[in-house]
Amino acid sequence: MKRLALATNNAHKVREVGSILSRLGVQILTPKELGTEFDAEETGTTFAENALIKARELFRITSLPSIADDSGICVDTLNGEPGIYSARFGGEGLNDRDRALLLLQKLESKTDRNAHYSCVIAYVDGTTEKIFEGSCEGIISKEYDSEGKYGFGYDPVFFYPPFGKPFSRVPESEKNSVSHRKKALDGLFAFLESHPF
Repeated sequence: MKRLALATNNAHKVREVGSILSRLGVQILTPKELGTEFDAEETGTTFAENALIKARELFRITSLPSIADDSGICVDTLNGEPGIYSARFGGEGLNDRDRALLLLQKLESKTDRNAHYSCVIAYVDGTTEKIFEGSCEGIISKEYDSEGKYGFGYDPVFFYPPFGKPFSRVPESEKNSVSHRKKALDGLFAFLESHPF
């Protein structure tokens, strides 16, 4: 079975990537499963740069074809912020809920609430470097959805018009059919299907 290193120990991402790539007979291995410490410094200014930094570093450490993603939420009226800083929005000490509430606060007086989730997946195998992108358009709602039981991050404030509800009320299997990460993974899948490694 082909082995592919994935630059995360996040169980949610591992499951999502694995479910899509398993059809190719690919075994996804995390840094933890490979017995290595992995903490690449994300010094890029775009999702693509950060994804490549992580994929290159994991390939350097493991010598296995490596993939890494970088993703976040981008709000039009905030010039694309929080963007690559989505996970660090507002500084240290904030949790997911705090960051989502901070975003609502920044949009309090704004009428344009258009936003999109963006994901870039980088693939590196020593001779080839590729990036695959996906996005999912939505609207930042006016209130935090405290009752939704699905999703994570900004999902409680990300309203998805085609479903008529925030992502926090969309089961994972349904969300994964339209998500930014799914679209980027579809590109990766098509590439791996035709690219022996």
